[in-house]
Amino acid sequence: MDLKEKFRADFKEIVAKTGFSGKNFSVLAACSGGADSLALLYLLNELRRDFNFELAAAYVSHRLRKESEDEAKFVDKICQELEITCFSLEFEENFWIHDRKNIEERARVKRYELLFDLVKSNKFSMLATAHHLDDQTETVLMRIFDRGTGLKGLSGIKAVNSSCDFLSNTQNGAFFIIRPMLSISKSEISAFMQGRQFLSDPSNYDTKYRRNYYRHKILPALDELLPEIPYKENIARLAENAARESEIMRELMDDFWRSLMTKNVGDTIFVPRNIIKSKSYDFWLTAFSYLFSSAVFVTSGIHRSPSTKTLHDIVDFIFKTDPATAYYTPFTFERTREGVRFRYKKTPPERGLKS
Repeated sequence: MDLKEKFRADFKEIVAKTGFSGKNFSVLAACSGGADSLALLYLLNELRRDFNFELAAAYVSHRLRKESEDEAKFVDKICQELEITCFSLEFEENFWIHDRKNIEERARVKRYELLFDLVKSNKFSMLATAHHLDDQTETVLMRIFDRGTGLKGLSGIKAVNSSCDFLSNTQNGAFFIIRPMLSISKSEISAFMQGRQFLSDPSNYDTKYRRNYYRHKILPALDELLPEIPYKENIARLAENAARESEIMRELMDDFWRSLMTKNVGDTIFVPRNIIKSKSYDFWLTAFSYLFSSAVFVTSGIHRSPSTKTLHDIVDFIFKTDPATAYYTPFTFERTREGVRFRYKKTPPERGLKS
């Protein structure tokens, strides 16, 4: 199966999962002007009439490089040629003034924030990103080697996410985040883009960034050491299996936490002391891991499970019985002899709480 056929099949499956099969819908493609995102844009453009959807693109300037203005113009030019709408977004002028630590993560979170706002304000049905098979491989390996991840981390990048998994405003402006190139390798994309213009960001080759180190050091080494093994496809299959089982676990955990939710108070849960004692230490580690990314609470932004150390701190906290208060982003915990009450709190408390 060639790249176009593979993309069509995967896109069809994604559309079916979102419930938009046979309906009019709209897709916003995140486009940096690089080979991956332009391949996504070209491939989506070839399908938009067959699948009856409207297509637009969005470029995001991080205000980190002087080339951003020219890149935005380049993406806009491509969009004009394809006769699709192009949006240009940018970080606030003072976004990087006070803190340039953890640039990759801060840029990712802010980029999604801008894209989500654009999707909701223009009522797009889906936001498409250009994550591909090599990205999936890098992500899973990084989570294994760098973090010793659990089942959720092994799930890697999902082909379809509902914005309900990320955003608080799920009743007004809900949409889907899709990655229709997850089964397509970087080498396939490079072959597809042969002879087409695209931009290249020099920072993508700087191995001081962790993902770039995996991309340019770890994966080439695996290619050389395992030439006969389709390890990328195998890791992708691992991620699919883990995602399926993790989703079942999340549903069970959501039901458990909902059963403890305080009536008429949608952001508070009370766990009686007898229930705390009736479950094992490992059960609570798992339960709290899922709570932080649970749909039970109305949360805003993208929340991930805390570190293993923090999870242990939380479980140690609830097993004690003396009155105390603690704050573990984004929850405030109040411990009494009768049990533990905790609630979602977007803004951390100013003082007096353990973090």
